[in-house]
Amino acid sequence: MNARPLTCPGALWRALSLGLVLALTAVPALAADRGMEDARAALDRFVDGLESFSAEFTQTVRDDTGYVLQESDGRMQLGLPNRLHWEVTEPFPQTIVSDGEDLWMYDPDLSQATVRPLGDAFDATPIAAITQPERLDEHFRMSLRPVPGGDALRLVLVPRNEQADFTSLDLDLTADGDLTRMAFRDIFGQETVILFHETERNGELDPGVFTFDPPAGTDIYRP
Repeated sequence: MNARPLTCPGALWRALSLGLVLALTAVPALAADRGMEDARAALDRFVDGLESFSAEFTQTVRDDTGYVLQESDGRMQLGLPNRLHWEVTEPFPQTIVSDGEDLWMYDPDLSQATVRPLGDAFDATPIAAITQPERLDEHFRMSLRPVPGGDALRLVLVPRNEQADFTSLDLDLTADGDLTRMAFRDIFGQETVILFHETERNGELDPGVFTFDPPAGTDIYRP
């Protein structure tokens, strides 16, 4: 359970912007429409007036049979527009940083970093979902999935890009717009579930956290 999962650091970034079309045959159409409106409104409340967002998180990766490949902990810091610092601290450190122009993905164990223009990766970034909601309809199809035994509203985002590496993204939001959970599935059937806690909205963040300086000796790739 402590083995490094097959999902690469960049997979996390790409996956959170993608989704799977889910049928709502068990929900009456009118109720589904109202639920979708409520879920979209909850997302709008999350981003309304949002300047920064930080949280601790726990992350669980499972294979297509449900077997746990990895459990890890980390911290994320989000700054609008388009800045992100995502750091897995245990058991295998991994870092993803966006300064608003470039996207860095760094694996300290391998001393490797990948950098690409953020614009080139927009279709496959979580930032597309949570910092630019006005572009959701352009890049995603959306549906609603019931949350078993919970009061959260779950938006499912579906990529319009047929070349996307991942097939689904769930965003769980409370009625007042608090982001509590993300989950995504990749093309190999792996599922990653991320639970947020110790969240802080519009707290003061050090601008330096959105800058990445590769340590000496890092192999840098520019695909």
